[in-house]
Amino acid sequence: MKLALLLFFALSTIFCSLEAVRYHPRRGLAAAAAGRHRKLKYHDEGEAFVVLVSGSNGWYNYRHQADVAHAYHTLRNHGIPEENIITLMYDDIANNQLNPYKGKLFNRPHGKDLYKGLKIDYKGSSVTPENFLNILQGNASAIDGGNGRVLETNENDRIFIYFTDHGSVGMISFPDGILTVKQLNDALISLHKNKKYQQLVFYLEACESGSMFESVLRDDMDIYAITAANGHESSWGTFCENDMNLPCLGDLFSVNWMTDSDGEDLTTETLEFQYELVKKETNLSHVLQFGDKDIAKEAVALFQGDKEDREYTEDYELAASQSTNWPARDIELNHLTSMLKKTNDYGAANKLELKIQKIKETRRAIKRNVHMIVEKMFDGESEDLISRVLTQTRPVLDLRCHHITVNLFKKYCIDFNRYEYAMKYVKVLNNMCLHRRVEEIILALPDICLDVNIEDEVSEQMGYFF
Repeated sequence: MKLALLLFFALSTIFCSLEAVRYHPRRGLAAAAAGRHRKLKYHDEGEAFVVLVSGSNGWYNYRHQADVAHAYHTLRNHGIPEENIITLMYDDIANNQLNPYKGKLFNRPHGKDLYKGLKIDYKGSSVTPENFLNILQGNASAIDGGNGRVLETNENDRIFIYFTDHGSVGMISFPDGILTVKQLNDALISLHKNKKYQQLVFYLEACESGSMFESVLRDDMDIYAITAANGHESSWGTFCENDMNLPCLGDLFSVNWMTDSDGEDLTTETLEFQYELVKKETNLSHVLQFGDKDIAKEAVALFQGDKEDREYTEDYELAASQSTNWPARDIELNHLTSMLKKTNDYGAANKLELKIQKIKETRRAIKRNVHMIVEKMFDGESEDLISRVLTQTRPVLDLRCHHITVNLFKKYCIDFNRYEYAMKYVKVLNNMCLHRRVEEIILALPDICLDVNIEDEVSEQMGYFF
């Protein structure tokens, strides 16, 4: 009987601890960390350097810039010097005409203003994949715009990269460009070859973000990566239905890792501990880890700062995972639909209905054209093969073919930066590389796409409704 009672109380204690993490992330995580009692031993030579990137622009992508602003303050509060952080952000949200809180950014409802004190090194048109890669590699002479800052690191230093934006199979986006898995992998190999770091940690928030490392990132380059999603699923926005009348305020994975870091003494927490905890809290996608998993045994402090944070100590009654969360590609559509349901203004309702209908027609046009492109590219092939090209999701195995094909598609078919929803179909382009030589794709794709004009198709369809 006594044994049964002891077992009952032990299980109850464990359950209550898990519930604390679930419903009160910062307090629960801080309490869990307190149980470790000791600081981890780690090498103190070298410094920590950070690159933060928000790869999007536009009002409905509010969350990406809020994420990066939050990350900046989290790292500064933990002691990373301002001069060791390089931030890329388009910077069109805080002072956007649609922002009811001018000059402010929030990453959770009624949280701290994160725009205050934020230092941005690259804004507007200088937020490019080329600048990002040159910053990582310390190539100051190739920088175009911004303040020209690049990483000046050596083999004793550690690098922490946090990137948040839209993504797809083997690709992440910038405001006016794209970065493929080949480009990123080539840059990481170059950094390793040129001894630009002791260890490098990469946190990536994007749809299908796992595809940027799966079957690609080697485990012998002292690089450890964590992604918000696997290679074939969406990442999720969080705090999407809020009483501030703002779009989704953050991304679920991002808010979770920063909520953890905000409340922790990071010298007592390992990367593995943070990964497991954030994996549990990010309950709508599969958080994954890649690369050298031995690095996960290191203290988070090595990459995010070793000062115990006493500045960001708010207690939150609502965990991100318990808020309203939406798939990243549906955020604009869902936000407009939510606004339509709430408005009593007839004129505003008409404008919202028009925007919603245009989004839906654009999606239909993109899908029709992708199917047309595949059918022409594989003319004469079996229906089964065409179906597999259109539907299957695989890791990127031919990096060169993938890189060339997605760039050809962007240039001649559908521009990902103009039509973000088209990123959903990059898996189709990856599948093309399994069944056609890249030389065939180079010859065929521009001609096939001569008749693709999404804007004209949408305008024609919209004419039937209005």
